[in-house]
Amino acid sequence: MLETPQGDGWSADDDLVTLLDHVSRLVYGIGFADGLFPAQWVALRYFHDSPEPARTLTALARFQRIHLAPVSRTVSTLVDKGLLTRRPHPGFKRGWLFDLTDDGRALLVRDPLRQSLGPPIAGLAEDERAMLGRLMKRIIAHMQAGPETEDKAEDRAEDKADGPPVA
Repeated sequence: MLETPQGDGWSADDDLVTLLDHVSRLVYGIGFADGLFPAQWVALRYFHDSPEPARTLTALARFQRIHLAPVSRTVSTLVDKGLLTRRPHPGFKRGWLFDLTDDGRALLVRDPLRQSLGPPIAGLAEDERAMLGRLMKRIIAHMQAGPETEDKAEDRAEDKADGPPVA
């Protein structure tokens, strides 16, 4: 078990944050496998799991919530390694669609993330998996919404204090 400092200033919530941080570091660390970087594994998983219209650079960048340039470099590297192919997008003259090659699909069978997290998740009861999924989605949605600022909190407090609009 991961040990965290106890005493003044530490709460159960701090321990959960520490545990999530530890999991995220472990997940990142195992992403350096089979000659790929973590971002390259994310791209392979994304193109494998996404429907054809979403297999574009722009869609991958939106999914990861990062700029297009690093996504483009990642995908270009995967094309150069023979793990992805690029073909013209039928709906956009300057767009491309990406597909996994046979080598890309074969490599994805050895996905370190699924090999590492698959067994402990499979060992959970169905209701535990469902709860974990719901909780993770809530945490992700909160993080994607951005940090809570004092201005946002004050605006919400003012909205509540003002009550419903008067007609």
